[in-house]
Amino acid sequence: MILSRSQLEQLYDQMRRDAPYETCGMIGGKDGRALKIYPIKNVAENRVKNYFMDGAEQIRAMQDMDDNGYDILAIYHSHPVTRAYPSPTDVRDAYDPDLQEPRYPGAVYLIMSLMNPDAPEAHGYFLEGDTITETQIEIRD
Repeated sequence: MILSRSQLEQLYDQMRRDAPYETCGMIGGKDGRALKIYPIKNVAENRVKNYFMDGAEQIRAMQDMDDNGYDILAIYHSHPVTRAYPSPTDVRDAYDPDLQEPRYPGAVYLIMSLMNPDAPEAHGYFLEGDTITETQIEIRD
């Protein structure tokens, strides 16, 4: 997935604003290039340790992606005090047990960390069942 430096800073700014709570949203684009970031309100019961995207905002984001011909490139969220690696909850929630398939096939799960506030991090993963595969996030100016 390709992000611009300004898009990455936009994500980091959202993460800092929402801390100590987890932030979340979606990224739409084409051919692996991020074209629009969709910040979505976290409505999880325990926003310090979990994220759950507001359903109405998520539907609006997906409709906008459809209207613009974008793919769902990424689902993103933050770990305010832990590393940028999928938690067991992240892995579980990426899979739909009723359909027996990933919730967002082909989407990158972008996880950001403020564990070191002076050096935030972002890493991308494909989550397929119990398999976690890191994928490169390319930053271009």
